[in-house]
Amino acid sequence: MSELERKNRHHHKPTNIEREKGGYMSGILSKALLLIFILAGLTACSPAVYHVNLKYEPAGQILKPEKTGPDIAITVAMFNDIRKVDDTLVLGRVTTLEGDRIPILPRYNKATDAVTTSVREYLFKSGYNVSKAMPVWDLKEETIGKDWGRILIGGNIDDLEIICAKSFPAKTYQTKIKLTFLFANVPDKKIFYRASVENSNSLKDVSFSEELLEKQINAVLSDALDKMFNDPKMKKTIEEGAKIKK
Repeated sequence: MSELERKNRHHHKPTNIEREKGGYMSGILSKALLLIFILAGLTACSPAVYHVNLKYEPAGQILKPEKTGPDIAITVAMFNDIRKVDDTLVLGRVTTLEGDRIPILPRYNKATDAVTTSVREYLFKSGYNVSKAMPVWDLKEETIGKDWGRILIGGNIDDLEIICAKSFPAKTYQTKIKLTFLFANVPDKKIFYRASVENSNSLKDVSFSEELLEKQINAVLSDALDKMFNDPKMKKTIEEGAKIKK
């Protein structure tokens, strides 16, 4: 073999077929490694419990009442949790690929505290004079306290739940809420308005996190409060209900 042939042999460049073959094998290897990482993540040990911080998160502009007279003193009573569940501390569950059902618990406040606080915050941001007190009320007219402001708002948590299924490749999130509201004129000890609001949401996403769980459940709560209060008719109802009839 001549010197020129030896140099050409050492400086051989891969053909298009060789390059395509190498790229194909590299692609297969990359996909295999990715699948290994995904499966490793799916089979990793799941925590014993997940936590979410249930709270009101405003998504749009809130209508504020017109200041045409004295501030209406509003007291929000502690909402009653009447959900038909075994444990009212649980907000939902995450089902793993193995079939395990992991409970979702509140990070800070249980459902009654979180919903009541969210209603208070919504009304406060709407411009109302909201009392710091959060009395316990059984929704009966005769048990209304005389020092509970001018308007009393209370109600029930009829339904509140988030369910997540860790299916592959996408995870499904199903969230729902139903709240019942009662409005009462405190001086008259008279309930003047009753209403219920429902909301639900669903999501499919390849990712999973406590942040996504929290975002979904807070979205249905916030949207439910928007449906109830962010309406000029509701503001007029509160103003009319505040008038003392005695």
